[in-house]
Amino acid sequence: MTNETRHRVQNGTLWLADQPIHLPHPVKATLQHNDRLLILVDPATNVIFNKNVFALSIHGELLWQIEESPHGTQVDKPYVNLYCDKNGTVIAGNWNGVSYSINLLNGTVRVAAFDK
Repeated sequence: MTNETRHRVQNGTLWLADQPIHLPHPVKATLQHNDRLLILVDPATNVIFNKNVFALSIHGELLWQIEESPHGTQVDKPYVNLYCDKNGTVIAGNWNGVSYSINLLNGTVRVAAFDK
């Protein structure tokens, strides 16, 4: 049995097994990691929404929402990218110049690199 999800993003909407998944903002990126589908949403420029990464089960159930970046004095500091590094660790980059490794069990973050 495979853990691959059948998902697609169309016009900012995530579709999982041919059903739309309603998220608070348009989908910017998805990342399949084992039995989880990680979603980075893209809030509008005039909206503060810093916890903009979600994890869903392969059945579309919300598992967690990422912890807000603990660094920086700015009020608006959303995550801007989502990827796996060479070791298979899931990383969320923040526009404040910090990349975080994500705990896939609960969405907490820890510093992986200071990029600025």
